[in-house]
Amino acid sequence: MKKLLLPIFIFSSLLFGQAGSTAVPFLLISTSVEANGMGGIMTVANSSSPSSMMFNPAQLGMSSQTDFLSTEMYSHKTQWLPQFRLSDLWINNYSIMYGMKLPEDDKSNISVGFGYSRLFLNLGRFIVTTEKGPEPIATFDGYETSDNFSMGIGVDLGITVAFGTTIKKITSKLSPIGTAMEKTAGTANVWATDIGLLAKIPVMDYLFKDNKLPEKTFTPFFDITSAYTLNNLGGSVWYIDASQADPLPRTARLGWSGEAGIKFHSEKIDVSLITLTIAREAENLLVKKNLDGTWNYEGIPFGNINIYNNLIASEANGYITVRRGFSAEFFETVTIRQGSYEGEGNLSYSTSGYTISTRGISNIINRPESTTTDFNPVRFILSHLEIRFSHSEYEGHQIVGGTKFDNLIFSFHH
Repeated sequence: MKKLLLPIFIFSSLLFGQAGSTAVPFLLISTSVEANGMGGIMTVANSSSPSSMMFNPAQLGMSSQTDFLSTEMYSHKTQWLPQFRLSDLWINNYSIMYGMKLPEDDKSNISVGFGYSRLFLNLGRFIVTTEKGPEPIATFDGYETSDNFSMGIGVDLGITVAFGTTIKKITSKLSPIGTAMEKTAGTANVWATDIGLLAKIPVMDYLFKDNKLPEKTFTPFFDITSAYTLNNLGGSVWYIDASQADPLPRTARLGWSGEAGIKFHSEKIDVSLITLTIAREAENLLVKKNLDGTWNYEGIPFGNINIYNNLIASEANGYITVRRGFSAEFFETVTIRQGSYEGEGNLSYSTSGYTISTRGISNIINRPESTTTDFNPVRFILSHLEIRFSHSEYEGHQIVGGTKFDNLIFSFHH
């Protein structure tokens, strides 16, 4: 039988360069709407977005420090590669996390988070023909999915450190069955693992830790965060013939971010007036293709990432992809984002996005009243529930340009 899957492989080669020669390159698609507004940076930023654990499971340990329960979903399916006008080529994403703190008398302030996320890439309906001619004899629906089960641990020791791991169940259906001589289904199933580390340093807390703040004050803050992930650890992927197996897109990522702003604190309100974030991320595919057609994994832990050139100067070169991002948040209510992506194969585009959140408004409305201790369910919900809507899009590229993402996030904070 002939499977008309050529568009899939063309898209993979154009979008992912060297990764186009690996199996299941859809695992490299950035799914977080908030991260996609900042060039797709997911390892070091956006710990408050549940889908950020899909690239760095340590984000789950970090977010469990503040979030009790959080869920994220696309408000509608994302049309993938809209320039090709293929209505049945789309992405959907869903994430949920639960975080809990260990007993309050634990001085290390440990929190644990558990999460589940799912990425679904619909490849469309394909025509099956025989060797005898082009007449269709059947159709089948192609798709690829990744079901991810994550766990993260966060420890606040002044410096907050988080570790996380994800186990992925990956399914890739690219054909209905094997060839006319083969009875094996043309579906691949494989397991993979991610590991991630995250560290956040509250610089201003150290500078002013011995100073007692007045009852009403404007307080500056400055945090530095660094991150490392190793994604898609596992074996190989094959559909019909194990001797023709391809590698998983094993990837190393390093990132850093700086976050600065001003908070207003009083007896009745505690709100960030403005938060500015700049972030950088470098990634390297750890798959080496040999001249004889064979391949092998190499380069653990950092691959060919150069700390100065790729992370500090944010220069992309060789097989190193660089993501750059900036965001400005106002009153914990409105966030504006800009970013860029620069990878191999001349794949370069810019990104933009925004978020509207109820968090800042809730903080202002929910002013505590010292005259009463009665439980107020409305006030309780206002003080713990946050609803966010985010939008982001890719711009400035003939293939990925015009790709738009929208989502909703519902979070309950500790």
